[in-house]
Amino acid sequence: MVSTMADPIYGIHQSQPRDIFDYMKANGKRLGLEGRFSYMPILREKAENGRIVGLVDGLEMAVSDEIAYYDEVLMDGRTRRYAKIRILMSAFGSYQRTPQIVSVENEMKELGYTQIEIVKEYNSFDSYRLDFNLPQSYSDDYLFNYAEIVEIKAGVPTYYNSAHAVVDAPFDGEGYARVNGTWVLSDHMVHPDIDGGTATV
Repeated sequence: MVSTMADPIYGIHQSQPRDIFDYMKANGKRLGLEGRFSYMPILREKAENGRIVGLVDGLEMAVSDEIAYYDEVLMDGRTRRYAKIRILMSAFGSYQRTPQIVSVENEMKELGYTQIEIVKEYNSFDSYRLDFNLPQSYSDDYLFNYAEIVEIKAGVPTYYNSAHAVVDAPFDGEGYARVNGTWVLSDHMVHPDIDGGTATV
């Protein structure tokens, strides 16, 4: 599938929730979807002031201001950490998860957010509203069809702890194994005999 949005997102500057919201809002119209791209703190504030209601017909993509993290422990002692951004995808009126929400997820993958995880699904408007602290007046429940929370890895990773190189084993004709961070003489070695190009053990 060819992306209808702008060039792929790369770099640390796109690892924060507000950065992703700004980018999606600026490029969202290229998707050709009826809906709204929102930033959750702003959406909540407007809803509390009664200035907006949920969509009558369309998708809402609300980027949360919360940041989670995903850590990978590397063999050299460092920890690689990625930012994980939460996004709420909601379908109202004639819109559903398939195909409308799925098409947005596919566009996000085209932008470079290849690791998208659905962490919660909503088929009930009340549980959706309460989880996000939205007032009852936010939307009519009969317009609500489906919502999900997705988490995506964003930006480039940061690294923690110091890297320490693994020094090569002693080069003295003996066989060594790595145990508890040090090289020790191995007591179980395989000795091949080469005869006419065939190795036998």
